[in-house]
Amino acid sequence: MAAAVGLALLVTGCGEEGGADANGVKLDAATVAKEIDAAAKAAGFTKDTSVSRVKPELKECMVDWVADDPGRAADPKKSAADTIAGLVEAGWTEGKSVQQGDREMKTLTKGDWEVRSASELGKGIKALVFAGTRTSPECVELLVADLGGGKG
Repeated sequence: MAAAVGLALLVTGCGEEGGADANGVKLDAATVAKEIDAAAKAAGFTKDTSVSRVKPELKECMVDWVADDPGRAADPKKSAADTIAGLVEAGWTEGKSVQQGDREMKTLTKGDWEVRSASELGKGIKALVFAGTRTSPECVELLVADLGGGKG
């Protein structure tokens, strides 16, 4: 479930051109990954290091973060909200949010990065996934080529 959600987030996360934000913020993939990890860890989650969908050739354009057993948290929904709050505190801007029952998707932006979070924190399957894409023209071109769109 988490892998499928992550892949869907990565695919839908590209397609917009971007650059630095109004404050001139430019981030690299390592910094984005560290900010997600720090916010999630502060909220009580740990990363599942066995899951990664980022190909080596896309490592500067994409990041992913999947929680290891998010249902283990005392209050997974609160911890997920705290993770988002931690990212906002780190300068991320919260955008679109969609909720269907226990499933929730949120979009956050900072610089030329867009991160989408997806959580399924109700009974049964539990997942918390973050997938980020850099929206620079170079990365969009790489992502489209990787998806089979190529140049045309």
